Amino acid sequence: MKCTANRAGEEGYALVAAVASIAVFATMALTVLSATRMAIEDVGAEQAQMQAIAAADAGIALALSRLLADDVTQRWAADGRVRSTRFSDANLRITVKDERGKVPLGLLNEKQATKLLEEAGLDGDRLLIARDSLLDWIDDDSDKRPFGAEEPYYRAAGLFPPGGRIASVDELALVRGFDARTIARIRPYVTTYTVRSGFDAEYADPRALAVMDEGGEGGPAAINRARELAGQQTALAFANTPSLAGRPISIEVDATLPSGAHATRTMIVELTGTTDQPYLVRAYD
Repeated sequence: MKCTANRAGEEGYALVAAVASIAVFATMALTVLSATRMAIEDVGAEQAQMQAIAAADAGIALALSRLLADDVTQRWAADGRVRSTRFSDANLRITVKDERGKVPLGLLNEKQATKLLEEAGLDGDRLLIARDSLLDWIDDDSDKRPFGAEEPYYRAAGLFPPGGRIASVDELALVRGFDARTIARIRPYVTTYTVRSGFDAEYADPRALAVMDEGGEGGPAAINRARELAGQQTALAFANTPSLAGRPISIEVDATLPSGAHATRTMIVELTGTTDQPYLVRAYD
């Protein structure tokens, strides 16, 4: 009887162990299945994202072809208006802007720099520090403005002001008084691509007009341009628009798929006016 009891106990223990093993293997299987499902979902999301990027790239190519169209009735102007179209399953929103219609960061004077930073929401000492530091950053001398900063201020961080040149909007992050929020607010209507060519109000962003025009945001030029972009009045006829040859043009494409996948592309391109090399790419993000 004792032997039988021991055997029964061993069988009971074996059964418990077997059940425990089944539970462990079941848990492992569920974990593998869950990980596999997540991997499949990740692959699907990655594929959708790649499709959105491809659609955005297609939008860039479309905009380029329209900018270079021989038929003037089909040619797009760099007027800043949003053009909506589709590529495969993607909805595209394409904007073509003349970079000369943005605030040229490398050419600002004190009054314009003040207005720009006021538009970004700065005031008081914060505005004075950011303004003077920006002007010190873009000038070619070592004379520090009252609230600004020159090479000694940046030396500890291993930075050196470029002395008369600012290469990109992102470079503002290095300038004393600028933070990510301020840069994000002004990024859509400032540029570093027009140091040689300057500002042109023809198709300017209304916010840029508010900075560059003495009438400010409430001035006639800024108001009329805002109305034009809103479709409340007709844009100038193509025959009256400036030639785009030699001008840096930004093409911005926003692509969205039915799945919700989303991608944006931006190209800065300069049209040459020649047939052998009709454009030069200045930047592509």
